[in-house]
Amino acid sequence: MKKFYNIISLILQPLLMPTYGMLILININVFDALPLNWRIIAILGTLVFTGLVPAAPILLLMRKGAVHDLFISRREERTMPYLFSFLAYIFWTMFLWHTLQLPLFMVAIGVGTSLSILLITFINLKWKISAHLSGIGGLAGGVFGISYRMAYNPVWLFVIILFLSALVALSRIELKAHTPGQTLAGFLLGFMSVIIPCLFL
Repeated sequence: MKKFYNIISLILQPLLMPTYGMLILININVFDALPLNWRIIAILGTLVFTGLVPAAPILLLMRKGAVHDLFISRREERTMPYLFSFLAYIFWTMFLWHTLQLPLFMVAIGVGTSLSILLITFINLKWKISAHLSGIGGLAGGVFGISYRMAYNPVWLFVIILFLSALVALSRIELKAHTPGQTLAGFLLGFMSVIIPCLFL
């Protein structure tokens, strides 16, 4: 089972959540008329800014021995990678606004995600909150918030996201990476950081 939990932690890691969210977003009916080129740019741009750019310093720090694993399991090793991620997500937010020209309530996903990373960075100085659950919590908050704003009700999607959230939480707990309290706090922080801007911007 440990191998299964590791696979879940890898597939549903925080750096991939925005890309999964973008894949969901561009399949909403309102985007049907947009050209394929726009969709490709949206997905690849999101992957670069929120996946590859934040991963680069982590891999570099791993080579130098400053970080011991891809998940940055040690709390004291997380500050610099998180700050790099925060900067990368700021650029992603600008990409959503200026390049993709999404409406403000959708750009709010980038705003909320950036805010959650910054909050996690500061919380992590004293307490090891779960970034995995914050990531999938942000995905849930974005899907819930945008669905509400667009009067869209994909019940099946809500059920899948909540199921995956529970699975990620179980995986992090079973791998001894986090306590139940740390996973719950991570999910709530990510969810609230994203859904509030989506609803009110």
